Amino acid sequence: MSYYFTPYLFDMVLHIGVSYKTGPQAKKEAQEISDTYYISEDDDSSKNYFIETHLKDGKKNYFNQAGIFKPAENECIIISSNTKSRGINYNPWEDEFNEDVGYINYYGDNKRPDTDPATTRGNKYLLDQFKISHDPNPEVRATAVPIVFFETRKQGERIFHGYGVIKNVKLVTQYTGSGADKAYFSNYLFTFCVFSMKKEQEGFDWSWIEARKQAAKDKNFLSLANALAPKEWKFWIRTGDLEKVRRKVYGRSTSKKEEQLPTPGSADDKILNQIYEYYRKKDNSKAHSGDFEFEGLAKEITRLIIGDACHDGWVTKSSGDGGYDFVLRVDIGTKGISQVRQVVLGQAKCYRRDQRITGEAVDRVVARLKRGWIAAFVTTSFFSDPAQREILEDDYPIMLISGKQVAQTVRKYIYEKNITLQEYLDSLSRDQSFKSPEDILKEE
Repeated sequence: MSYYFTPYLFDMVLHIGVSYKTGPQAKKEAQEISDTYYISEDDDSSKNYFIETHLKDGKKNYFNQAGIFKPAENECIIISSNTKSRGINYNPWEDEFNEDVGYINYYGDNKRPDTDPATTRGNKYLLDQFKISHDPNPEVRATAVPIVFFETRKQGERIFHGYGVIKNVKLVTQYTGSGADKAYFSNYLFTFCVFSMKKEQEGFDWSWIEARKQAAKDKNFLSLANALAPKEWKFWIRTGDLEKVRRKVYGRSTSKKEEQLPTPGSADDKILNQIYEYYRKKDNSKAHSGDFEFEGLAKEITRLIIGDACHDGWVTKSSGDGGYDFVLRVDIGTKGISQVRQVVLGQAKCYRRDQRITGEAVDRVVARLKRGWIAAFVTTSFFSDPAQREILEDDYPIMLISGKQVAQTVRKYIYEKNITLQEYLDSLSRDQSFKSPEDILKEE
C-alpha cells in the first residue's frame, strides 16, 4: 500500500531574520489559499506566517498564537515572544535572541505568585521536552519534538529565529508591578540551543513539520518524516551532542549605526538618554560630556559583560591617564600556575548618539596595549565603519561596546538588583588611581 503526501505549489521554507505577516489580511489570504492550494506568481503570500507554517488544515490554526504553543502531539512546539511593548523598566519577560551564536533565552509562562511554575501548560510542555531531549537513549531522544522560535517586534509581523531543543532550565524569581503593588513569583528560564541549518542552505522546510503531523496520525508516514528531517536534527538524535549541531555564524563583520544604537523611543533608548543626560550634567563640554564620571559606569559595564572571569580594577586619574580610562583583569583557569591573567585597558566616551567614534579614538587605547593585553572601548554612541574595519583588518584584541549594549546591560542589572537607574549611577565609585596597569596582575 502506498501513501500520498499532499505537495504544495510553493516552497514552505522559513529563513532566520525574515518577517512573516500575521495580521487579519494574512489570515484572510491564508484561508483563501488553503481552499485552492494555489498562489499566483505575483502574490507576496510567501511572507505569510499562516501559509508558510499551517497551510494544510490551516483554518483551525488562524487564531492568535502566543507564548508556548503546541499545535499537535508530535508536530512541534512554537515559541512566540512578544517584544513590541517593552517599558522603561527591565521586563521580566524580556527574552533574548542570540541565534547567531546558537542560543535563545526565554522565560516561561507562569506569572502568578500562588502557582507552581511546573504546572502551567507551557512550562509543562517544555519541562517534559527537556527531560526527553537530555535522555542518553537515542530512541527516547527520537520522541522529542522540534521547538520553533518566533518574535513579534511590531503588530502584524513575526520574525523567524530558527529551531532547536532545550539546553538548560533554571528556576528564577521574578516580579510584576512596583512599590506596594509589587508581586513576586517563581518561573523558569529556558535556554534553547538553536540548530545549524547550513546543510539545508539556511532554510527551514516546514514540510518536515507537516510530515510529523501526518505521522502522529498514521505511523506509515514516519519514514517520510524522518527523510525530511534536517541533517543536524538526525545527528543530534544519534549522538545527543548539542555543541556540534549548535548554530554558529562565523566571521566578524562591521555593524551599521542603527544596529549599534537602541530603536528610537524604545525602553533601551530611554535608558541610554537618561544615562547621557546624567553624565552631561557632570561636564559643561559641548563636544562630549561627563567622560570622567562616565568612566566608572564604563568599567562596570565591561566587567558585567566579561562575566565571572573579570577581576575588578580601577578608574585612572583624569590627568595623565596614558591613553586609557580604566583597568580590569581577566583570569583564565584556576588559581596558581594553571591560571593566566590578562590586563584589560578601557576607554570611555559619553557622546551624543549621533557623534561617532573614529579610528583615531580607538587607536589611542590600542597603542597602549602590550603583548597579552586586551582593550575595551565603551561609548553611549556608535563606532564608525572605518574604525571597525581597521580593528578587523589588523585583528586588534578590542571589545567595542556601543550605546545599545550599554543600555541593555544597565537595564538588566538594575532590574536584577531591584534599584532605579538614578540609584545605580549614584552608587558608582568616583575614586581614581595613579596605579600602573601591571599592578592589577599582582592583586588577589
